[in-house]
Formats: sequence, C-alpha cells, structure tokens
Amino acid sequence: MSPAPWPAFGPVAYDDTRRLIPGRWAEDAESALSDLADTDDELTDLIRLSGATNSRLQAQEEQHPAGLGRTDLVFGVAFSKIINGAFSYGGQGARFHPRGPKGAWYCALDIDTCIEEVAHHRIVHLRETDTAHEADVPYRLFLADIHAQDFALLDDGHESSLECLDPDSYVAGQGLGVRLRAEGRGGVRYPSVRRRGGTCLAVLQAPIVSNVRREGTYLLTFKDFSLESFVAAP
Repeated sequence: MSPAPWPAFGPVAYDDTRRLIPGRWAEDAESALSDLADTDDELTDLIRLSGATNSRLQAQEEQHPAGLGRTDLVFGVAFSKIINGAFSYGGQGARFHPRGPKGAWYCALDIDTCIEEVAHHRIVHLRETDTAHEADVPYRLFLADIHAQDFALLDDGHESSLECLDPDSYVAGQGLGVRLRAEGRGGVRYPSVRRRGGTCLAVLQAPIVSNVRREGTYLLTFKDFSLESFVAAP
C-alpha cells in the first residue's frame, strides 16, 4: 500500500482568531503622518511619498514590481488596509512564506498562544540589537473569522509536518507555503511552535480573512531577553 499523500487537507472554521500587530502598524497611516506635517499641503505630500513605495498601494494599482495585484487583496471590507498589509509585505519571511512581496495572515486560536508567538519574534529582534530589556511594547489585537475548505493540516505527527515545525528553521515550511499558494490553497493549520497545546493558522489567501475587528492593546515587557509580563492597556 502506498503512503497517504502529504499534507492532508481539510476544512477550517474558526471565529474570533487572534492576531497581534505592533502598535505603530495597527493605526491609520494618515493619522501617523499627520503628526509629522504642519499643514494640509505637507500632509498630502507625505501621503503621496509614502504611497510611492508602499507595497499595498502598488498592488492595488497593479504596479507592484513583483507582480502582486488586486486579486491578491481585498476591498470594501472593514480593516482592508490591515488585511492587505499582511499579504502585500512579506518582509524577511516567516514560517510559511519566504522573503519577498507576498506575506500571509498569521493568527492563533487563543490570546496566550498569540502572545507567545509575537514575543518570540520580538526577543529575536532584541538579541539582534543587543537590547536585553524593553518595557511596555504595544501590540494591537485584531480578531478575525477564518473559514475555508482546503487548509493543510499539520497536526498529524507526519515526519514532513514536523520538519515544517522546526523551531530553528523555516526552510521546509516556506517550501510548503510556496507550493500551497501556487495551488491556490487556503493556508495551513499547525501546532504552535512557541506554546505547547496552542494552535495557529497561516492564511495564504486574503479573502479568507473575514469579519476583522480591532480590539484593545497589550503591553509586553521583556527582561533579560525573556517575556517578563503582558497586560491589557487601560
């Protein structure tokens, strides 16, 4: 008997998933730029300058240098800028998307897992900058409903699944993510690598992210390159 194909696929249906976004990216961009401008004309110039190199805006206008287009984004829904920002900026890459123009929407099913995941990445940054202590780092919480039919399910203990969950390497996971996106799959459900018992989702198609709501802010404090505490901001 031949082995079962990997990965296994199945439906996901989760309401109120949690995603934490650094505070500076979670607010309206024009409001942030207005703090730098003294007049309306200066604000207009700043907005245009920002837009000229903004991956999300380039994609909306079909001008993205790597081919990211309107079909990769969502329009006419609440917090579309927040959703599109996740998919139009891949940064240095993450577990299921490589470095490049296309990102993904990563979220967790509970707040504790969400915090452990973002804290890990913040600690990596702190080590790179040799900053052992940092207090009251703001993260804004967003809730979203994720419903789809074709997610890769990596909680099966399969050897290839475990390779994608390597705590020190994204190579296998990124390879899977590239394959799934090319096939038009919805994303990945996987056990949290940073919190035992937690479950995370990596959504690869923007329209799957629905009913997004902005909630409160959490303040994370780090000491000796570890998460010391987190509190909901008053």
